[in-house]
Amino acid sequence: MQQPKTPGSRLRPIADSLESVGFVSKGDRKLLDHKAQQDYFDKIVERYMSFCARHAKHLDAALASLPTSPSADATSNPPAAQSAKTKIKPSTEKGVAPPSAELSTLLLSLRKLREALLATAASTPIAFSQRVHVFSIRLSILTRHPPSYFPSLRHVLDKLHSPSHPLPDSEIKELVSYLILDYACRQRDMVAAFELRARARREHGFQSQTVDDVLCALMHDNWIVFWQVRKGVDSYIRAVLDWAVDRVRRHALKAVGSAYLSVPIGWVLDGCTGHDQSWTWEKLVDTEKLGWQREGDRIIIRKPKSRPPPESLPKKTDGS
Repeated sequence: MQQPKTPGSRLRPIADSLESVGFVSKGDRKLLDHKAQQDYFDKIVERYMSFCARHAKHLDAALASLPTSPSADATSNPPAAQSAKTKIKPSTEKGVAPPSAELSTLLLSLRKLREALLATAASTPIAFSQRVHVFSIRLSILTRHPPSYFPSLRHVLDKLHSPSHPLPDSEIKELVSYLILDYACRQRDMVAAFELRARARREHGFQSQTVDDVLCALMHDNWIVFWQVRKGVDSYIRAVLDWAVDRVRRHALKAVGSAYLSVPIGWVLDGCTGHDQSWTWEKLVDTEKLGWQREGDRIIIRKPKSRPPPESLPKKTDGS
């Protein structure tokens, strides 16, 4: 008969302090105390800082390692084997989870905390709720997980920001920018984006040249301006803009294909991908299923049709 493990057994797995807490909606009461909420949030922040330090050499790829799910459920971000496209070198440390698993734990832990804050809204300081939600929004944007950041954006701007408990102007501008750009880039809802910008101008005096330039570029299919803006923004704004990258690239290729017979290969790669050095001609052909031909350093989009020789006119006779 198998002997039960003793409490001090070295074979017993060490409990994860984040995963040992459950969801309030499922009956767990560990986070209904404000002090417990503060301690839990401190552990989340500490775990995230450790994540950044551990993956410092490939941080962008690590943050993008979470598998994409079509579900709108924030729990649909399960740990998964790292994607081949993330190009993260496997860790040599034993027992270290892949980045996707670490991010999943962080996002689920933040959801547990947000649920607890909603359940204790009457007694939890609003300033603490604001801090938790803003941190959650920033992390979720970097991990490209809309089910985590989009509801939080709406909740902060519609509920937690108020005349009695206003957020700093800089944070209001930041969060409004994320929401407008998410409507425009991810959801492709330009009407909602322009309506929100107009309301933010009235209510918060919102002004952002970056947001204006992105909206104008998307409305007019101006990929040159879009790439210029994307190159000059911080990692958070860039992560939101990345939802529109595929369609901007495809529109640029379509425009080039309809306007030119042949172009330099470097011009296509730089202009249509926003000077993204990860793109090669072979990768672009495979991704976009291009039928263009390469001849040396030029791309032949289509060859001009040969004109038939002009028909010779009949000679005039004396009797004509």
